[in-house]
Amino acid sequence: MKKLVPLFIVCLAAASVAVLAFANNVAAVVAWWSGFAAAGGDTAAMPAHVGGFVPWLDWSVVDYSSVTTFIPALGLVCMTVSLGRMLAGHRMHAGDFPFFRGSDQLNVALGLFGTLWGIIVIGWFNLDTVSMADLMQCLHTALFSTLMAVVWVFMVDRPLVRPFFARLLERNGLAETDDGDLAQAVDRLVVRLGAASDAFDRRQREFEEASARRHAEYEADFERRLADYRREFEARQKEYVEFFTRRIGELERRAENAEGRLRKVAEAVI
Repeated sequence: MKKLVPLFIVCLAAASVAVLAFANNVAAVVAWWSGFAAAGGDTAAMPAHVGGFVPWLDWSVVDYSSVTTFIPALGLVCMTVSLGRMLAGHRMHAGDFPFFRGSDQLNVALGLFGTLWGIIVIGWFNLDTVSMADLMQCLHTALFSTLMAVVWVFMVDRPLVRPFFARLLERNGLAETDDGDLAQAVDRLVVRLGAASDAFDRRQREFEEASARRHAEYEADFERRLADYRREFEARQKEYVEFFTRRIGELERRAENAEGRLRKVAEAVI
């Protein structure tokens, strides 16, 4: 753990210089915009050089959106804070360490903001007096901010800083495992399975109740139709019995009449 102290001191010094450069950049931008507004957009009426409050850091004032100095300042501050937490013995995840979640997307977005801002600033220049140097100044703002974002994210942050700090965490036994996350995930899964089981049981009961109601309705309808068919069958049977009884009576009467006529014929012949 003591080996981290020199690295912490180096990062603290670098972060201090980077933050000072960012503050100097902001001061230079404020001074430039004040002179620019006073000159009515005519840079010819402005001083040849507008710097910040730290002259030996004016070389870093190449971006009037201040993104070029803000990105490394933010990164070095995060690195210094992370080393301080390691020295304090805090356990941390190695995923986004030593930065924060979404820091790389933020840096890329800041680079894009600097690009757009450099283009937008052109619209405030006095078009009658604008020079190639003015346009190059806007181009510096547009390109340096994007360059810093790309270099920091894809050449410093991802391939160098994060792997190095992850090794520092593991070497000092401060890398936090995902057991807690796994346990929480398992707990959430168990809760979801329980909720799904309750929902399934509820739907099963609803289905069984609906099925029982349907069955009772079908059974009642069947009994009702069966009773109707039985009454209709009995009525038809009664009609058939009455019809055939009536027909048989008529046939018997005809037979008796025919038999009487035959007897009369027979008596007449004899």
